Amino acid sequence: MAFLHPWACVLVSCISVSLVGEFNLSDLYPPLWNESPGQFSDYRVENGKHIIDPWVYPERMGMYKILVNKTASYFEKFAPDNEQNILWGLPLQHGWQYTTGRLVDPSGRTDCGYETGDHLCISVDSWWADMNYFLSALPFLGAVDSGIMGISSDQVTLSPPPKDQTKFCLDVSSCQSSFPQTMSKWNTFYKHLQLTSSSFDDLLKYLWDAHTSSLKDVYKVFEDRLEYYSEPEADFGRDWCVALDYLATSRFPTTFIRVSEFQKALPPRVLVSGDKAPFISNFTALQNTVLLGLNLLHKVDSATGFLLHVSYAFTGSGISNVAVNLKEASWDHKKCLGSAGRGAGRKAHPDTDHKPGNLGKQYKVSESGNEAWVSRGEAQD
Repeated sequence: MAFLHPWACVLVSCISVSLVGEFNLSDLYPPLWNESPGQFSDYRVENGKHIIDPWVYPERMGMYKILVNKTASYFEKFAPDNEQNILWGLPLQHGWQYTTGRLVDPSGRTDCGYETGDHLCISVDSWWADMNYFLSALPFLGAVDSGIMGISSDQVTLSPPPKDQTKFCLDVSSCQSSFPQTMSKWNTFYKHLQLTSSSFDDLLKYLWDAHTSSLKDVYKVFEDRLEYYSEPEADFGRDWCVALDYLATSRFPTTFIRVSEFQKALPPRVLVSGDKAPFISNFTALQNTVLLGLNLLHKVDSATGFLLHVSYAFTGSGISNVAVNLKEASWDHKKCLGSAGRGAGRKAHPDTDHKPGNLGKQYKVSESGNEAWVSRGEAQD
């Protein structure tokens, strides 16, 4: 998998975001972390069961908080203060979704999530919220089932959303029935987490296996939610799914600091019609570049079927040089999207056939009359 490292570097750190100076981890916690439940007793109990409402932001965040706290001891061998806990990526990403307004009702039919309405509400019509549900419910309930949380599988249940209830599993039993393979992968991760012989890289592998499986299960189920968004935001959601497969393959370490750094490069708000990277005026140069890079990755990925390494030269007038290194794919890197395509936008096409014997050929990427040449470089260790 070493050939993917340069692309992961570009996506995450080559256009570097650094957290400099002295800081406490608490300064970087997700929004309302301290106000969110931190133990099962913080939730209400009915008939001997803890009832969690994952459609209220602090209650869903509390699921992550309990998960991170309950698994802290297993990461002590890697670093103090739970900083190397690779489950941190889940609450940090959810916090980014909340901060950037991606959990609100995108249809505008309700005030769910809006500052002027029920600002802690998570909308079931939000594509981001629905996809994230399965990256909260499945790892959380998988941990309960593994015994790592200290309660039995029949002692916790999740409240259903106000509509489309049949699309969501609510407890260990129903999630195992609906998503047996993914729940098994989360169970495998927790089993290896409890083994003293497991290396950090081992744990990343099992975590990412479960993570990508969780999204693959439900992408098609909620694809229609993307219709509520502007074309740039819907495209970004699809681009993000493809990028996650590359991050998974490179085993990007989802630790507290690394994810906090990485999220500085992500869009700080929901994209609207007219937003076009790298020319979004209220985005940083880094955010513009990464957004363009994610889109380019998806376009060329869809057109070629090869693994990519993308690098850019960024100038004040935009992206001036784009190089894409291609390597024939030997794995299913469209796990999240399945067979879903992108009908509109930039298309990559070879000047010659992109057969394995022609990997050195150039490709041209066109959008709105602007062209950039992309060519293959050698895979790097």
